[in-house]
Amino acid sequence: MDILIKSYNRPYYLDRCLFSIQKHVVNNGNVVVLDDGTPQIYLDKIQEKYPFVIIKKSEFYNEKVTYTSVGKRPEKYKIPIEFWLNAAKNASENFILIEDDTWFIDDVNLNEINNEIANNSVAMTKLYWIGNSIINQNKKEQKLNNIVLLEPKLFTIVPSIYNFIFYKFDKFKIRKTLRLFKIHTDEKHLAYYTIYAVAGMIFNKEYFLSLWKNHQNKVDEGLQLYNAVKKFKDSKGKLKFARCEKEVLKTGFISSATNEHKEKFSGNVDMFQFNKIMNEAWLNDTFEVIKSLPNDIHSDEVVKVLNSSNQNAIQTENWINWSNDFKNYYINIGCKID
Repeated sequence: MDILIKSYNRPYYLDRCLFSIQKHVVNNGNVVVLDDGTPQIYLDKIQEKYPFVIIKKSEFYNEKVTYTSVGKRPEKYKIPIEFWLNAAKNASENFILIEDDTWFIDDVNLNEINNEIANNSVAMTKLYWIGNSIINQNKKEQKLNNIVLLEPKLFTIVPSIYNFIFYKFDKFKIRKTLRLFKIHTDEKHLAYYTIYAVAGMIFNKEYFLSLWKNHQNKVDEGLQLYNAVKKFKDSKGKLKFARCEKEVLKTGFISSATNEHKEKFSGNVDMFQFNKIMNEAWLNDTFEVIKSLPNDIHSDEVVKVLNSSNQNAIQTENWINWSNDFKNYYINIGCKID
C-alpha cells in the first residue's frame, strides 16, 4: 500500500511525518511526497535523511517557490488538484493520503489492513478523527482484527435531497428555515464525514477519484460530499466504510501552510513569514521537532526559535494567541486536543 503525503513549505513537520512512518509503519509500498512549493534546500535535507522517499513536484512548484523561499504569500492560491489526482491514479489500489503536518503514533501493518479492506469492499478507512465522535456517527459497527466496519448514520443518501438541505440550494433563505426546524443541523451535516475526508485516510483509488468529479480546479468540500453521497447511493450498499480500532495519526497545531481561512485568528501571524523562520531553524538544527513525538512540537521549542530570530517578524505572544485560536476552532466542533 502506497503512502502519499501532500506537502507545502513545512519541512519541519514533514520530517516528523516521515520519521513516524519509518518507526511505526510496516509492509508499505512507495512513500511519495507530493510537494507544491518547499524550497529545494529543504527537500535536499529531507531526501538525505529519508532516502526511501520519492519526491514529486507540482506544476506550480517553480512559481510558488519564488514566494516561499522569501517568506511571502503567493499572489494567487493555486491548488494542484490534477497533480494529486494523477498521483492517486498511479498509486496502489488502496493508498494512504496524509498531509505533512500529521504523524503516526502507533504501529500499523498495512498488509493486514489492506487484506481486510479488500475483503470487505471498503472505500475509505479513517486513521484519525481527533477524538470527535460527531464525525463517527454510525448505525452499527463491526470490529475486525485491524479495522472497524461502519454503517453510516446519514440523514439522507438521496443526492437531490442532500443538495437541497446541506449543499447549494438556499433560495429564499430556506437554509435558515431548515435550521429552525432542526432539519439542517451541524451534527447531521458532520455525520457525512463518515463517508468523506480530505486526507488522513486510506482511500480506495476509484472512490477517491470519484470524489473529485466536476471539480473545475477548485477545492469545494460541499461538492465532494455531494459526490460521496451519490457514489454511496449508486453502490446500493456495496460500498463499506471503516476506521482503525483506535486513532493511529495525530495532527499539528503550531502552524498552517497558509493564512487562508484563518484571517480572523488573534495575533495576525503571517504564516509565510512564520514558516520561513521555522524552516531555517530546522535546516540549521536549532529547531527540535522529533523529541516531542508522539505529541505535537512543543511550544517551548517554537518560542525559543522566535526569540532567537533576528528577523523580529513574529512576536511570541502573537503566535501563542494564534495557535490557541487554531486549537479552539477544532475544540468548539467537538475535537479533543492534547
